[in-house]
Amino acid sequence: MGLFRNGMGDGRRRLRSHVPGARHAVSTAGEAAGHGGEPTGRGGEALRRAPSTMARRLALQSLMLLAPPALLASDGAAAAVGAGLLPPPMNAYDGYAASYDSLDGGPAAKALGLPQLRAEAVRRCAGRVLELGCGTGLNLPFFDGGRVEQLTAIDLSSGMLGEAEASAARLRASAGVGGPRLPPVRFARMDAASLALPDDSFDCVLDTFSLCVYDDPAAVLREMVRVCRPGGRLILLEHQRSTTPGVGAYMDLTAPAAARMGGKGCIYNQDVDRLLREAGARLLRKEEAVLGLIALFEATPQGA
Repeated sequence: MGLFRNGMGDGRRRLRSHVPGARHAVSTAGEAAGHGGEPTGRGGEALRRAPSTMARRLALQSLMLLAPPALLASDGAAAAVGAGLLPPPMNAYDGYAASYDSLDGGPAAKALGLPQLRAEAVRRCAGRVLELGCGTGLNLPFFDGGRVEQLTAIDLSSGMLGEAEASAARLRASAGVGGPRLPPVRFARMDAASLALPDDSFDCVLDTFSLCVYDDPAAVLREMVRVCRPGGRLILLEHQRSTTPGVGAYMDLTAPAAARMGGKGCIYNQDVDRLLREAGARLLRKEEAVLGLIALFEATPQGA
């Protein structure tokens, strides 16, 4: 079954996977929005091949036990970047650019199922797509030119954008044998909190693991809503305050130290649901993974 479990309230139903203790749920709200509960296509198949729940749980527990203070130190922070748990300070991204992909593809990230989560988030994108905080282009291999008409990928780091452009070039060079075709991509250095883009100009706006590092996440979400057309989709794969008893309290305890020691580091216990509502977005579907530490949000501008 999938890596996600649903958190949309009383309308949900739970399905047990073949892994003891693993759970997957389907949102009735998501079904009403035209989405089935079991992921389909390439992304859904990737989720079904994901590492076991026990492997992910053990990896997460190990990382959390190491967090204070080892993962918050300079070398440890780089390891946490690779795990997708503690993105580096914004002004340090240029320095991380060349090694970011190898960190993110490490054993901890794979045990947590981060590549599969990214693939599922991208699978929900279609038409004209804007990706915020594209980084080195970790999501690029999952975009399918058959579904995505045009991709605009932005980041504040020139170093990250350079790596993303190189990744896109490699993908284009290797395309044509069975895999998805990369859509046309335009890269731009831009502040996500002040987008130099017109209103209602995208069918889908995507952000993966970046909301926690923005100085003003509320402003970023308002910009996402502004540039998304009525009826379009906002897709966010983000850290959140875990809904698992004990884990959420642990995050509250360690988040201030993580943010302080990381400078502009990840505020990993954000209430993303509330931030979306306050930005003028209506939540259609939410699915949680990794003990509720990570969630995939699908929303649309209010009134759509």
